[in-house]
Amino acid sequence: MQKEKKLVRSKNKEKFYEEIVKSVENDFEDRRNMRLKLERQWELNMNFLVGNQYCDINSRGEIVSKNGDFFWQEREVYNHIAPIIETRLAKFADISPVIGVRPKTDDDSDVKGANLSAKLLTSVFDKNDVASVVHSVSVWSETCGTGFYKIVWNNCGGENIGSVNGEDVFEGEAEIIAVSPFEIFPDNLFSEEIEGTNSIIHAKAVPVSEIKRKYGVALAGEKVGVFDLTGAAIGKDYGNLKSTMDDAAIVIEKYELPTEEFPNGRLITVAGGKLLYYGELPYKNGKNGVRGYPFVKQECIKVAGNFFGLSVIERLIPVQRAYNAVKNRKQEFLNRLSMGVMTVEDGSIDVDDLAEEGLSPGKILVYRQGGKAPELMGGFTMPDEFSQEEENLINEFVRISGVSDITSSTSKSLVSSGTALEILVEQDNARMVVHAEIIRNCIVAVARQIIRLYAQFTAGLRAVMLTDKYDKLRTYYLDKSALCSDEAFLENENELLYSRRQKRDALMSVYNSGLLRDEKGAIRPTTKEKLLALFGFKDLDYRKGLSRLQEEKAQNENDIIRKSGLDVEEIDDDGIHIDEHTRYVLSEYNELKKEEKERLFAHIKAHKERSDRNNK
Repeated sequence: MQKEKKLVRSKNKEKFYEEIVKSVENDFEDRRNMRLKLERQWELNMNFLVGNQYCDINSRGEIVSKNGDFFWQEREVYNHIAPIIETRLAKFADISPVIGVRPKTDDDSDVKGANLSAKLLTSVFDKNDVASVVHSVSVWSETCGTGFYKIVWNNCGGENIGSVNGEDVFEGEAEIIAVSPFEIFPDNLFSEEIEGTNSIIHAKAVPVSEIKRKYGVALAGEKVGVFDLTGAAIGKDYGNLKSTMDDAAIVIEKYELPTEEFPNGRLITVAGGKLLYYGELPYKNGKNGVRGYPFVKQECIKVAGNFFGLSVIERLIPVQRAYNAVKNRKQEFLNRLSMGVMTVEDGSIDVDDLAEEGLSPGKILVYRQGGKAPELMGGFTMPDEFSQEEENLINEFVRISGVSDITSSTSKSLVSSGTALEILVEQDNARMVVHAEIIRNCIVAVARQIIRLYAQFTAGLRAVMLTDKYDKLRTYYLDKSALCSDEAFLENENELLYSRRQKRDALMSVYNSGLLRDEKGAIRPTTKEKLLALFGFKDLDYRKGLSRLQEEKAQNENDIIRKSGLDVEEIDDDGIHIDEHTRYVLSEYNELKKEEKERLFAHIKAHKERSDRNNK
């Protein structure tokens, strides 16, 4: 803080900016050096994932290739890490959380605002293809231990609302971006949460043309390492992971949380020794309107007292090395068994010719008269310990990763009962529940930041278009007042807790038990519609969503009836309208005036009378 005060007291504004740039660049360099050991482990994980498994970190902290001891030694890679990570990601792909928003109060306007906020989130998630973003972040978290979501506001997004001074003006929209851990540099590596840090640097390689377009600053481009974020002069090649960007520069964004001296925090952006932006934090994305970081952190395995998480690959690397060694030694034994090792008396044959051509079928082997004929050495047998160790290592893969080969054909042949196989699958999923819950909670944190951004930047009415479950395009309108609550929450349970088959079986059990029938023993049309939709057969519903439309019509009528009354229409479904109007009266009972209750009671009575006449 003292250093910042000295900078503020600088008399010359240009000198002040130069000092700011130098301060940020030095801070970035310090953080990069502090985190170097972690980066090397991430790079090693990436090498093992892609199959470059004969490498390691040397005493100088560099990734180097490991050579074999002899030319004849097998050095094949039997990559079990890649399918394990692919299986874990496939299981995470089943995660599709349903996000709801809790109203600030039980007031009807707040409830409607919360429903509109939930619809806004659905729309934003669809536009950003959030499933793809979650997959990208999950790939980073599974590979390196940590991935990040960055939630920003794009002023050029959304609908065009006019022009100012000849330039188009857009309503703006939120964007969700997957960020690699290589780009995030906290000031404290021992803070477990993002909020526990005082500042975070987001550094990335960006083409100079993009910097010119976005900031209006021209820079000289160079070749920049995407992972290590170094210039070409000191960039390194990490096995199969050499990745550079030409004609680019390193853009350093330093986010500082609010302090007494800077109540709204600071965002400082520098690149190529020049200041691109200096100002307060742009987003009120924290609790109670506080400005904060636009990041959400997702970890594979949380490590106590560490900012970055641990990847399961790091635990699998020793097992993978041992497995490769066992498989290669077995292959060498098989080579000896099939090709043999020949003993030859010195000077009895042309050894060079034998070494070059070997013992091909039909070969005439001429040896010196009176000499000893060449012969194959015997006694080579495959030790049982190799097979036992191979099986032990495969089991070790399963224990460490939480991913087994239950769904493989070999496993199915060992389990004759379908119920037993289902139980094994459930147990396999149960080990992944914790990781899935981390992803679900991250999506909730992202949703909360999105609502806060729209509450900050929304002016006037905003249209939200959605396709409902009946494939009908609907348009909703909301304003800033509808975004008063940012309490996003998960409406559905963890998808890995219950398989689709389990859910269908549970629904069938509830249906067969008769719990879904009314007092007359019949299943109401609305219930039937929802059951068919849950089973995935909504197209078989002969009513084609008619019950849902009746519910919406009755809900829209409530305010009209409350203010001026309304006649019962011929197309109304009396049973559905009675339920919806009664539900409204009970929820707003203490808020309704006497004349409002009378109008609602009269309308409900009219529906009941017509229903009784039709049933006679």
